[in-house]
Amino acid sequence: MVPNLKGESFVVYNDKGERKNFYKINRSFDLWDSEPFFVAISNDGRKIIYIKNKVYYRGEEHKDVTIYLDGKLTKTYTTEEFIDCDRQKEKCEMFYENRDQLFKPSRATFLEYNESVTEQDKFLNKNYVFNKNDTIYITDGRKKVTLFDLNNLNIIQSKINFDSLYPKIKNVEVKRSLTSSYKYPFKYITDIENTQNMKKLSQTISEMSNLKYISLYAEDYIKYKLHKIKLSGYMNRSGKFEIDSISTDPIFDQQKIINYINNTVFNADFIPKGIDKIYVDNFYGGYRSFDNKIAEKETIKAKKKEEEEYKKRLTLDKIGNFYIPKNLYECNTELDKILGFESKKKLTEAKGSTSFNAHGGGLGMWIRNNWGINGGSRLLKYFQDRHIGKKAFENDFISATIIEQYIKWLKGDKNAWEKWEKQNPVKLN
Repeated sequence: MVPNLKGESFVVYNDKGERKNFYKINRSFDLWDSEPFFVAISNDGRKIIYIKNKVYYRGEEHKDVTIYLDGKLTKTYTTEEFIDCDRQKEKCEMFYENRDQLFKPSRATFLEYNESVTEQDKFLNKNYVFNKNDTIYITDGRKKVTLFDLNNLNIIQSKINFDSLYPKIKNVEVKRSLTSSYKYPFKYITDIENTQNMKKLSQTISEMSNLKYISLYAEDYIKYKLHKIKLSGYMNRSGKFEIDSISTDPIFDQQKIINYINNTVFNADFIPKGIDKIYVDNFYGGYRSFDNKIAEKETIKAKKKEEEEYKKRLTLDKIGNFYIPKNLYECNTELDKILGFESKKKLTEAKGSTSFNAHGGGLGMWIRNNWGINGGSRLLKYFQDRHIGKKAFENDFISATIIEQYIKWLKGDKNAWEKWEKQNPVKLN
């Protein structure tokens, strides 16, 4: 689960048995039993602190620690600032994590502690962060404790040795947040229907733009250049759609689409009971001309443009916000700048690159996406000039090579990249 700001939060109070709203915050505070997210509210109800294990999006409200006073963002901290750590010199993780060392390997539905597990280990497994009388206790990855005063909104002390503090807190009874969830209906925006004629939004835009809608699952989805729309927002129970973001290719009349959505009542039967409104996105599919010949010409033109852009990418020293290394040596020096102490430690202790080169995330995927191995870059050309990366699935091999060479770099072999270049010289054809 990736926490985000979408949603609303209400602080309520009890007035003679009647629940009343104190104030509202225009964001959510996502909690999930299996994820290290934490939220606490002060005794007077005026202050809220939200702590995450890492940053998932850019922006002040997406930082590791966000603090609110009377519903307004007041303070933010990065992990480094909050627990006072140096990512380049030490383990710098917001929460202590020891679950992998606690339990015996088992496929059973219950977990059994290892014999070596101490009472402290058991305590930390459940209570690495908690609130006690408006004092927040956070035990970080170094097994150091930071104390935060939720009433006065300041850090009391950091880097306290957990072992010295444990006797004072071992009997604390931590109250867990009560959470609930619902089964998301996975309604795509393309499929929301006008209550008057039951036409899907995708069909209405087709008629409005005189373009043929091509579903994601249509046979010709990948055959033609498709004009795309990005749209997301909130559908409420009364059928009104509140646009959160919209962008369209130039061929569309964007304002006309906005006006239609704002003035239409949609079928909201898919919204689960007990939910006032639901976030809907994923405008899957695209549009093309009804005339196949025109669509084919547009496709040829688009492919030529893509080829030109691809050739340009092969010469750029920066793509997006990322510097693109020009060779294996620069891969090593850039990774030295990017990776922190703990990441380097894990790489040094690793037996190979496999665990870092998965498709579901990790360093290998980061390299492929941000250094242009997947989309084209001068680094990709560096490998292709050596006849690496021209065949299917060789992009994974490239990122694995970079990681393996960096592991050698970390272990002290600063010339391994030169040996690799001699073994893999540039080939003329």
